[in-house]
Amino acid sequence: MGDWDGWSLTLLITGGYVAVALLVRLMLRRRNQLTEQFRRELAKEKARRAAAEPSPAKPGRPAERGRSRAG
Repeated sequence: MGDWDGWSLTLLITGGYVAVALLVRLMLRRRNQLTEQFRRELAKEKARRAAAEPSPAKPGRPAERGRSRAG
């Protein structure tokens, strides 16, 4: 590496910087995709559990099964 001139080193450093910057952007995008996918799956699971869970009984009435709390 002793015979490299200034332009060769500049190109090497610039190319390395661009490569690392692109890799970081790709990794961040993938992380955001996985995070969003996990949040969607978590919301589906919560909704599924809420639909399967019986609503609490009111005094003097039996608990209702299979109805959502919102409706």
